[in-house]
Amino acid sequence: MMFCWRKLSAAKWADVWPERLAGLRDRLAITEFAGKTRIRVEAFALTKRQAEGLVREFGGEMFLQKKEMALQPQTRAAIRVRDRLIVVGSEEERGELSAADRPVLLIPAGMAFGTGDHATTATCLRLLVDVSEELRAQPWEMLDLGCGTAILALAGRALGARRVEAGDFDPDAVRVAKENVRVNQLAKIVVKKLDVRKWTPPRTWDVVAANLFSGLLVEVAPKIAAATARGGRLIFSGVLRAQEAEVVAAFEANGFAIERIVRKGKWIAGLARR
Repeated sequence: MMFCWRKLSAAKWADVWPERLAGLRDRLAITEFAGKTRIRVEAFALTKRQAEGLVREFGGEMFLQKKEMALQPQTRAAIRVRDRLIVVGSEEERGELSAADRPVLLIPAGMAFGTGDHATTATCLRLLVDVSEELRAQPWEMLDLGCGTAILALAGRALGARRVEAGDFDPDAVRVAKENVRVNQLAKIVVKKLDVRKWTPPRTWDVVAANLFSGLLVEVAPKIAAATARGGRLIFSGVLRAQEAEVVAAFEANGFAIERIVRKGKWIAGLARR
């Protein structure tokens, strides 16, 4: 049984939705109406949990899909991050690059929740590589909030984190993340269902990645600060340029010093130190 999700949106955000829902690009439709200031955004062939998650995150409505849709298999070129990491979308590619002199992570192409080719995730990967270089001479641990496919958690472990904890609110994302940890055969990565709004950090981490949306980042900035060790690093993303100032202000108010902002199209990602 498959479900659909639908939402009306301001027309000015027409080019933002394909990026925001990049993991669903093979089942996403955006309808523009002549002379209208609103568009209709729809996603098809969803599980019930996926559709409910979209409603929770963005509003709109979900409904039962009347007939099955044939989805086209997705492919993508290997993603090379600096000279330290490669992300591929198929077992075949991983086999071809198995002799590479750097870690090769498998995140299946077409998978929802983040595959590394979205601007925000790709920038986070580059920032994580840079941070791992700085921490090369010391032991460090990482927390990944809003982990999606666990691509950042996997990358952190492959880049030297001795232990990684990851969490996501969406049960389907948690299931996918656990499967990706298994497929990539990386130990010492723990994935849990986590509602960051209700969460109280039990400890601190040397590196925290928070690939969430602007409003949520602002809301939980105090929790993220409490989870980041003194002198620790925060990588944040999922932020539209128009919301950069409020997110930066929220982190600065909670003791972070912003070290770098990277802007890609309508999106930004940042690196901060507590």
